[in-house]
Amino acid sequence: MLSLIQRFMIGGIMPGTRKTFVARRDEAPQDRMYSPELQALMWEILRTLSQIDAEHHLRLEEVERGATEDELKEYVRRKLTAAHRARREPYLNQLEKLRQQQHRQSFGI
Repeated sequence: MLSLIQRFMIGGIMPGTRKTFVARRDEAPQDRMYSPELQALMWEILRTLSQIDAEHHLRLEEVERGATEDELKEYVRRKLTAAHRARREPYLNQLEKLRQQQHRQSFGI
């Protein structure tokens, strides 16, 4: 089973891996049929998540390039990652609510 992120990937930095992924819209799973309004809202949320991930990646790179001690770098990385997760969480929750809403509408639940 695919995770929420895998189901809706369009591009960004995968948290905790520093790996960049890029997926075109036409690579999204074809078995989902969303209303145009819902689809547009979901893509907007995904774009926001991608921007958040890119900004986080840049901040981590700045820390790595810095001349500070390794112990301090690790502390800053942990703080940045915690803030990154907290910033992403509401968007992920909203995306899941929209997915559930569409599921209920599709199946008349």
